[in-house]
Amino acid sequence: MSVPSSRSPASKPRPPLDSAVEASPASGAPLSRSPASAPASTPTNAPANAPVLVIDDSEIAREEVSRVLRSAGFQVLALPSPIGATQAIVRHQVRVVVLDVFMPTIRGDRLLTLFRKNQRLGQLSVILMSGHSERELEQLQLEVQADAVLSKRHLDRLPALVKRLAAKER
Repeated sequence: MSVPSSRSPASKPRPPLDSAVEASPASGAPLSRSPASAPASTPTNAPANAPVLVIDDSEIAREEVSRVLRSAGFQVLALPSPIGATQAIVRHQVRVVVLDVFMPTIRGDRLLTLFRKNQRLGQLSVILMSGHSERELEQLQLEVQADAVLSKRHLDRLPALVKRLAAKER
């Protein structure tokens, strides 16, 4: 599945946004593909062409979140760290970011604060995610203006949450 581009002849071609591709933080080039990487078809209940960026330093969590979203029909771009996130968001016109709170390079809530201060990224819908309880996350949500929070224990709620945020006018 590829993201349509309106590029000028001088611009560099964009790699396709494959639902089973993880992007390299620096270049946006594919790092790995899941077996049988046929793009998932978008069901009628998922917003068409709604790329979602997942940023989580845990490979297991990142893959599980990506799998849950792909199975719901979303295009998924996944990064192991915030490095390259701005480039990926702009290049693929991401509207929703699922962001782990506890990462070694920068905490997710601090990254969200930087997004909100950036004119190009301030309107992103951001879901803060952690293994902590949602009660603990709700306090953090109020402090940093996250659009939503989700405990990793409740990934079954993620597709509906992403669908709602992707359809939201910002």
